[in-house]
Amino acid sequence: MKRFFDWVNAVLLLCMVGAASLVWPDLPDRIPVHFGIDGLPDGWAERSLTSWFAVPGMAVALTLLMGALRALLRRHPRWVNLPDRTRVSDLPAEAQGPVLEMISGFLALVQTELLVIFGLIQLASYRTAMGGESQGIMILVLLLAVLTSPFLLVVFFLRLQGALERGRKLARRAQAGVAGGGDRG
Repeated sequence: MKRFFDWVNAVLLLCMVGAASLVWPDLPDRIPVHFGIDGLPDGWAERSLTSWFAVPGMAVALTLLMGALRALLRRHPRWVNLPDRTRVSDLPAEAQGPVLEMISGFLALVQTELLVIFGLIQLASYRTAMGGESQGIMILVLLLAVLTSPFLLVVFFLRLQGALERGRKLARRAQAGVAGGGDRG
C-alpha cells in the first residue's frame, strides 16, 4: 500500500509542478495568492516566480520532509510514541517492523491528501487568474481538509492496532523459537 501512495504522490507532484510550469507564460500580471473562508480570492500579487510557484514549492518541501521523516523513523524508532505512551523502541525487535511500516504508509497517505489539497489550490489560483470561477474548488479544499482529517485519524488508529497485533504475533513466534531451542538445522 505504501508503494502505491509513493507512486501516486510522485505523479501528483510531477503534475503540479508540470502544470504550473506549463501555464506560467499565459498568466496575467496579477494572480491570486490567498483565498478567504468563503472560497473567494482576497489576496493578490504581481506575477512572479515566487508568487506562482509558492504552492508547488511547498509541495516539493512537503515531499522532502515526509521522505526525511520516514527515513528517520527507521533509524530512530525510539522517537515514535504510540497513543498508549509506549515507544516503538520498547516493543520487541520483531514487533517494531510492522508498526514502523504502518506509520510510514500512513505518512504517505497524509502526503497524498496534502498534495491533492495543494493541487486544488493551485488550480483555483489559475482559474481565478484567468477570469474563471474558483469558489467551488476552494470550498472543496476546505471540506477535504476538515472532513478527511478525522477519517485519517480513525484509519491510523485502526491500522495501528492491526500492526501492533501483527508485531506481537511475530514477537511471540520469535520468543517461542528461542524457548524451543532456536534453529533446528
